[in-house]
Amino acid sequence: MGRAKSTVTAAVVSTFNPRPNLIRNCLALLEQCSEVVVVDDGSTSPDEAVYAQLGALGCVVLRLESNMGIAAALNKGVEVARLRNAALEFVLTMDQDSLVPPGFVHALEHAAAAAAAAGLSVGMVSPGKVSGLPSRPLTTHKGVVIGDEPVQSGLLIPVASLDKVGQFNEKLFIDGVDSEFYLRAKANKLLCIIAPGPELVHSLGAMVPARIGSWHLRRGRKPLMVRTAAPWRYYFIVRNRVLLARRFALQEPYWSMRGLVLDLRHLLLVSVLAPGRRERLSYARLGLRDGLLGRSGPRPEQ
Repeated sequence: MGRAKSTVTAAVVSTFNPRPNLIRNCLALLEQCSEVVVVDDGSTSPDEAVYAQLGALGCVVLRLESNMGIAAALNKGVEVARLRNAALEFVLTMDQDSLVPPGFVHALEHAAAAAAAAGLSVGMVSPGKVSGLPSRPLTTHKGVVIGDEPVQSGLLIPVASLDKVGQFNEKLFIDGVDSEFYLRAKANKLLCIIAPGPELVHSLGAMVPARIGSWHLRRGRKPLMVRTAAPWRYYFIVRNRVLLARRFALQEPYWSMRGLVLDLRHLLLVSVLAPGRRERLSYARLGLRDGLLGRSGPRPEQ
C-alpha cells in the first residue's frame, strides 16, 4: 500500500504557458500533498484544457492577469495555500516541469523532523538529487545532513521559516530568487537540510549540440551537448547575479565571488559552443548594465 499523503504540506506550482505534462506532475503532487495550488503567471498562450483538467482533478488554479515573475507567483500561491489551511506547516515550491517520485514529500518532512529533533533550526529541506545533480552537503549533525544553497523546485519550506525570513523577492522577477531566499534564511541562522534519499526529476534547460562555427564537436561517436537557457534569460542571470553580489558581498564574500565566476564560465562556454551567441551576449550586456545601476523588476524593452 502507498504511504498516506501529507496533511500539513501544500504544493505551490508556478506555471507559464505549460505543456500537458503539467497534469502528470500535479497528479503526483495530489497523491502526496494536502493541496496543490497552481499559479499561472500571466501565460501568453495558455492551454485552457490543461487548466480545466487540473481544476477537475482538485487543484486550486490561480490565474494572474500579467506576467509578474516566479517570485510573485510563488508568493501568491503560498498566500492562497495558507488562507485555505490555517494549520499548514510546510509549503513545497515547484516548477511546472518538475516531477516528484512516490514518497518524496514524506522523505522531506521526515528530514525536517529529524533536524528539529537534533536541535537544528530548519530553514528549508532539499532533496538529495535534482535530475542527477547532487546537493552540496556541508556537514552533518547527529546524522542530519546540512547542505549548501538549494534549487527552488522541490524545496520544502516550513511556514515558520517563511514568517521569519519573509516572502520571495519579487524585484528579482526570475533567476536568483532561490539564492536570495537562502541567503536571507542563512542570515537568520536557519539551515538548509538535505533529505539524502529522494531525487527530483527537473528540467534544467535545453541541451543543444556543441559547435564552433561549422565544426560540430563530438564525444566519441556521439555529439557533444551543452546545456543552455533561452537567450532572454541571460539578462536576468547576469543582472540578478550582480544585484545579489552587491547586496551580499560583505557578509557572503565567498558565495558572491563563486557565483560570479561560475556564471561567467557558463556564459563563456555557451557563447563559444552554442548557437544564438550574439543575442545571448546582447541580453547579458544589458543585464550587466542594469545590475551595476541597481535596476530590478521585469526586463525593460530593448
